[in-house]
Amino acid sequence: MFIDAHAHYEDEAFDADRVEIFEKIQKAGCEAVIDAAQDVKTAELILSMAEQYPFLYANIGVHPHCAALFKDEDMGEIEEMAKHPKCVAVGEIGLDYHYDFSPRDRQKQVFREHIRLARKISKPVVVHDREAHQDTLDILQEEKADECGCLIHCYSGSREMAKIIMKRDYYVSIGGAVTFKNARHIIEALEVIPLERILLETDCPYMTPVPYRGKRNDSELIPFTAKKIAEIKSVSLDSVFEITRNNTKDFFGLK
Repeated sequence: MFIDAHAHYEDEAFDADRVEIFEKIQKAGCEAVIDAAQDVKTAELILSMAEQYPFLYANIGVHPHCAALFKDEDMGEIEEMAKHPKCVAVGEIGLDYHYDFSPRDRQKQVFREHIRLARKISKPVVVHDREAHQDTLDILQEEKADECGCLIHCYSGSREMAKIIMKRDYYVSIGGAVTFKNARHIIEALEVIPLERILLETDCPYMTPVPYRGKRNDSELIPFTAKKIAEIKSVSLDSVFEITRNNTKDFFGLK
């Protein structure tokens, strides 16, 4: 059994066969899925799905890509949804300097507001960090994210950054990118990140692991990511499944 700590099953890529996919991944051993919102609209959809499917949980928040469209008055709605019992974290929030779909100052402002919300309602944050490592670390520290708990999803930082976040007791989630040929930086980082701080994720429908790279991703493919981590850590696949599963339950407070 395993848990997918970060997915996007609300994505239109699953509109044609979402129910069938949910049945398939549970048969494959996926015990639970944490689905991450991008904005208010997807947050509403994800909560509706989570109410319908017991194995599905929600992260509620505004992605940095959507920060430019986020209105200050929307925070009240985000807060109410984030208090929902099926919402286990505030996310997916953070910074993205690769695409810069939203102005960086606005990304930072929305990021800070969401961390403050997480501390207010005592739920952890799930963080998107792409080519914004230093600013991400600075804001997390300044806003005291360690007080509510922090997960860096789809970790892409360096070995040195990994050392910093481990000192802060953050978690990381690892997806299919660890199986790619250019995964050297992730592998080096994993050498200093203990298994007890790692969660498994798909980020589906994206980040499909080798040998299915290029196709739509789903939770059934998590074992390919887990196998690669087992190789890096020189442990059994069963150990990776068991420890990351427990980590995910502990971080998100899953029963």
